[in-house]
Amino acid sequence: MNEKDLVLKTMISHPEKNAHFSYESLRKHLFPEWNFDEMKFLIDSIVSEKPELLKVIEYTLEGGSLLQPSGLITNFLKNGGFTKIEKDREIELIKKLTREEKENKLLDLDLQLRKFESKIGKKLIIFAAIISLLSFVITVLTLEFWQTDGSKNEQKNRVENPLLNKKEGIQKDSLN
Repeated sequence: MNEKDLVLKTMISHPEKNAHFSYESLRKHLFPEWNFDEMKFLIDSIVSEKPELLKVIEYTLEGGSLLQPSGLITNFLKNGGFTKIEKDREIELIKKLTREEKENKLLDLDLQLRKFESKIGKKLIIFAAIISLLSFVITVLTLEFWQTDGSKNEQKNRVENPLLNKKEGIQKDSLN
């Protein structure tokens, strides 16, 4: 049970149902080591979060108010009170942090994927350029070494047999 719930439980456990409490009386009874401002801050936070739980009756000269508990405090404490509210906030905060952490991991993975794709993309462009150049060279060489027959629409292989030419050269030399 947190401090706010302890204050509310103390107020409703008073035997007199229409009892009024001041900041100072609550401080002395519950938290004697605290100063007045700490107690005022705690009560004000209760009123700001759940104003329906405490009725502010009147302001005293010391700067505090007289407080009267409402009939809603019992059910509020049975349902978990401020302890449950704080736990729910912590759970939501943990979920939010986990969600943000997962989003950051996802963004990191996406960035790594884009870097990898850009590296592969550059390699693919270079590979495609090399293949295109080789294809062009093969085409030029094919056109150079293949001739078409004028009477037929077929290509003939232009045969130049270097061995035959060498033999003829050797035969001519041997005759001389």
